[in-house]
Amino acid sequence: MGLFDLFKKKPTEQIAKEEIIPQPIDNNVYLIEVLKSKLLDMGYRVERHPQYLTLIVNSELEISAVIIDVPDIHPYLMQLRVLTVHPLFFPHGIDENLAGAGETMESKIDTGLDNYLNSTFMPIMEGFSDTHDPEADLLIKTHESEVLWHPKLGDLMLQGQWEHQPEWNHLFEILRNKITGLLTGNKFNWLKIYISKRADGTIIGECLFNNQPWDSGLDDIVKYAESWNIEGNFKGLKQFIMFRRCDLYDK
Repeated sequence: MGLFDLFKKKPTEQIAKEEIIPQPIDNNVYLIEVLKSKLLDMGYRVERHPQYLTLIVNSELEISAVIIDVPDIHPYLMQLRVLTVHPLFFPHGIDENLAGAGETMESKIDTGLDNYLNSTFMPIMEGFSDTHDPEADLLIKTHESEVLWHPKLGDLMLQGQWEHQPEWNHLFEILRNKITGLLTGNKFNWLKIYISKRADGTIIGECLFNNQPWDSGLDDIVKYAESWNIEGNFKGLKQFIMFRRCDLYDK
């Protein structure tokens, strides 16, 4: 939880002194308060962590978020880093970097948090339910046993101009056969995919399995992007997928 060290509350004595002189609102404090408001509107129970600028959702999930200072970034863009921690299932956190866009800091924070909630947070929360799509399920058989996994696909996020949008599960289907060899004995595993292509043919991509680079998976996604026709300056795809081991296969 190293990211939490960025969000420690200030000592009481320092707060008392600063209250004498009006202080500007810290953007990271504003960020966490906006996230809290959005989560409350979605119907979740949310409270502030007593020590850090972190939210506790439904009494167990911890979410920390910070604005990353990126030199020479476009003035209408902002980068966020969000760490989502469950003390039992993913104690080291699901680490995510996201972009926010807008003319003001408020609008950049708003779009950046919506990016997190729509692309990453929802499949994480759906992972806590044993509901599933039988067509997406993965049954992994070995000589000793078999295990059923329930993939929870987040929204397929599109960037740039798309004349024909891919199906919501297209990236998953590209990697379906390979992913079975990676799923560990943990209750949860996760996969983050990003791929983009510019008009000049430059391809930028990232494929992370449990926060670690997965080169073989990225190779397959890059091959897919090589076939794209670019209508504008660029286009890209992003998706987060959570994998939950079926409760029937828990030991």
